[in-house]
Amino acid sequence: SNAVSVTFDAPLVASPKHAMIAIQVSRKKLYELINTGELESYTEGKSRRITVKSINDYIERRLAAEAVRRGRAASYGDDQSRT
Repeated sequence: SNAVSVTFDAPLVASPKHAMIAIQVSRKKLYELINTGELESYTEGKSRRITVKSINDYIERRLAAEAVRRGRAASYGDDQSRT
């Protein structure tokens, strides 16, 4: 048979508590980020889940903005080495 096995090395979603810990923000700030579309989330029953991809994307945007603020070009995510 051609059965396909799927394994995940890391979670695809995080609870609000785990997301707050991951990006070191308050609950209020986390929900501001969700409400403004900075973080993607959905509800599963009564539980909210935030996508890990949107957390990573948010961090990348913040790093890029910081690089611009400091007058450097951001190259995060590229294969170029950073010095």
